Amino acid sequence: MIIKSIFLSFTFFTFFTFFLPVFSVQAQQPAAPATPQDIPVEPVKPVMKIEVNDGLLSVELSDAEFGNVIKEIAEKAKFKTEISNDVAVKKISTTFKDIEVERGVRRLLTIMKEKDFTISYNTAGLIDKLEIYGGGVISRPAVNTQPQKQPARQKPFQRVTPPSPLPPPTTLPQ
Repeated sequence: MIIKSIFLSFTFFTFFTFFLPVFSVQAQQPAAPATPQDIPVEPVKPVMKIEVNDGLLSVELSDAEFGNVIKEIAEKAKFKTEISNDVAVKKISTTFKDIEVERGVRRLLTIMKEKDFTISYNTAGLIDKLEIYGGGVISRPAVNTQPQKQPARQKPFQRVTPPSPLPPPTTLPQ
């Protein structure tokens, strides 16, 4: 009986010492902090600094629309441009300084993972026109689900004898 009362005393002691304070602290805690969706986020202001000096291109771009970037480069480097709408609205962020205009344009296209474009050159070897078509979804042929026929067995190699030489031409009597 003494052991039972000691056990019960220990159980109550443990409950009041450890568990009760934990529950009371949890009840006093303030409401959960605001989630990221609750906090108003200031939109990132796009940065678009583009310079073309002596055929060298320098850019500082942060969240800029690719179409606006290409149009401004084309205007400053004096070439024509056409760009599809789905590519024009994509955002780009990068920085580089004093690169040849063509290499800079190609770098921007590479960053944007655009492979469907055409660059035309003038007689001086400078860009005359840049056309960016946009990366349409490439359709691949359906996988053939039927078993393929086994290829025909090839015949073993046979040596072919060359034809016999022609007899010398005969002269006809005249």
